[in-house]
Amino acid sequence: MIIEEQIEENLIFKVINRIKVKYQRKIDRYILYKKSRWFFNLLLILLYANRIYNIGGFYIVTYIYCVYQLQLIIEYFTPLGLPPVNFEDDENEDDQFQNDFVELPTTISNKNELNDKEFRPLLRTTSEFKAWQKSVFSVIMSYLCTYIPLWNIPVYWPFLFGYFFVIVGMSIRKYIKHMKKYGYTILDFTKKK
Repeated sequence: MIIEEQIEENLIFKVINRIKVKYQRKIDRYILYKKSRWFFNLLLILLYANRIYNIGGFYIVTYIYCVYQLQLIIEYFTPLGLPPVNFEDDENEDDQFQNDFVELPTTISNKNELNDKEFRPLLRTTSEFKAWQKSVFSVIMSYLCTYIPLWNIPVYWPFLFGYFFVIVGMSIRKYIKHMKKYGYTILDFTKKK
């Protein structure tokens, strides 16, 4: 009995692992084609927008999708090694992160280097490829949710639309405060000296 269960678990593990490997091989083929990947993502977004326009519903799903995309953008432009922007809600809670996170490195600290002021670009919290993967996955999941009537919650869409822009404004303000506090800008990711 126990041996049969272990064999079944092992078989399930092998099948799942095989699927993961095949998926990773397929997805690794597209890593070099940045423009094509984002064009494909744009096509998926337009397909989703067309579906929402034609059926005239699923505004909650669209709202959640847009908030998730906003979160992806914030993750993409936040440097690695800093606390997430979401944790910066209260000024009193900032003290818990002071000891855990240090200033961003912008120069080489090794004394053997000739140029001590050489610029090092910042590393992103989420890579461009991972951001693309998450974006494609979210638009596909949102599209699939439009086929489930349970998610078609009746809501007055202009309120959601306005509330989304309030959230965007608050998130931008929070992100600018985060950039000032830790001394970086969006341009630091691409700046070359």
